[in-house]
Amino acid sequence: MSDQTLDAGDSAEVASAPKSHVSAWYKHYTLLILTLVYASSFMDRQITAILIEDLKEEFTLSDVQMGLLSGLAFAVFYATLGMPIARLADRYNRVNIITIAITIWSGMTALSGAAMSYGQLLLARIGVGVGEAGASPPSHSIISDYYKPSDRPLALSIWALGTVIGSLAGLILGGYIAEHYGWRWAFIAAGAPGLVLAVMLKFTVREPLRGHADKKPAGGDGRLGFWASIVELWNNRIYRHATVAHVLSVFFGYSLAAWLPAFFIRQWGLTTSEVGAIVGTTVAVAGISGLLAGGAVTSWMSKRFNRGWEAWVPAIVLILGAPVCYFGLNAETAVYGAILIGGAYFLYQCMHGPGLAIVQSSVSPDKRAFAAAVMYFVSNISALGLGPLFVGYISDLQLADTAGDSLKIGLYFGPIALIVASLSYWRLGFRWRDADR
Repeated sequence: MSDQTLDAGDSAEVASAPKSHVSAWYKHYTLLILTLVYASSFMDRQITAILIEDLKEEFTLSDVQMGLLSGLAFAVFYATLGMPIARLADRYNRVNIITIAITIWSGMTALSGAAMSYGQLLLARIGVGVGEAGASPPSHSIISDYYKPSDRPLALSIWALGTVIGSLAGLILGGYIAEHYGWRWAFIAAGAPGLVLAVMLKFTVREPLRGHADKKPAGGDGRLGFWASIVELWNNRIYRHATVAHVLSVFFGYSLAAWLPAFFIRQWGLTTSEVGAIVGTTVAVAGISGLLAGGAVTSWMSKRFNRGWEAWVPAIVLILGAPVCYFGLNAETAVYGAILIGGAYFLYQCMHGPGLAIVQSSVSPDKRAFAAAVMYFVSNISALGLGPLFVGYISDLQLADTAGDSLKIGLYFGPIALIVASLSYWRLGFRWRDADR
């Protein structure tokens, strides 16, 4: 297969299945449910961020241990298992796979509240990673089968709102529950909603026909082995460069998500509930507006001019976000810090949906879950897995006089990653514009 052109030819799946009409309200409903599922996964994934100080005190942990707990331990299983599960999702019912996945991660999140040692908590968080491995790649594939290519930047931006909704719930509800009822109840409360969503997903969402929105056969060779599929993706220049740019940008996002609450506590002496309210509100306002603005503007630019803007919009917003984040980390008060970091977070989230849309549109419909899983494998091992751990390591070096300033030095690497990611997206835009559809 070439870099981006879908294979021609007959697909048994498409040829044998009827082209049923999908109403606008139903595909929007499906997008809503998948967004809430993603929100549940992100709340369960990020709940440890607001609980860092409580967990450190409970189990006498270092920042490196917390970085392992909130980053690498989760990411290794989440990213590694995502690829074999995605191969199943490219062949079998994706709705069933997501239903099983959400049941597992929600149950393991609740069990985290029963941990009596660091080792038990680590195992529970690994279980969360195992469950969440089966959600995002199949969700990308389902959304891409419901929405045509020019609408995918906005549709996937709306899906990515789950990161903001989940973070908001984790920070505000988690902070409030932890302060008034203890960190154990915070884990239990975070796990419960997912079980309800699992039932709703199973009984109200239909499995779409692969390639439906493209009005083309699924294409490709579904019998390709694992490593042959990896090689096929690597040889796809558009996919390869989109993945690299995505990895560089989310290093900033994951590091900030893991350590921002602790930074506000150490730098300005806030309580967990105050941090939950301030940071949670900032993340919600900036994240929601950024995702919607980035998706809407990119979809419009792609239709009005050319699809190169699906990469150029991310390039522009990321280069602007780097200095804004730097000044936010060096603000004199928590309020100014929240405003400036919120501005950087707004710009960062503008790139999210468009970047994911390029990945999905650059491969054939029967490879989309696997393509997303490989992208997540690389980004989660390097950005989610090593990002928080690296920031924690730099903080533990105590290169400054205060704990807040030491953590700040580690967080400086986020804006640096945004600059490099911007350059990668800018270059990708020309290749994506000139590639044959």
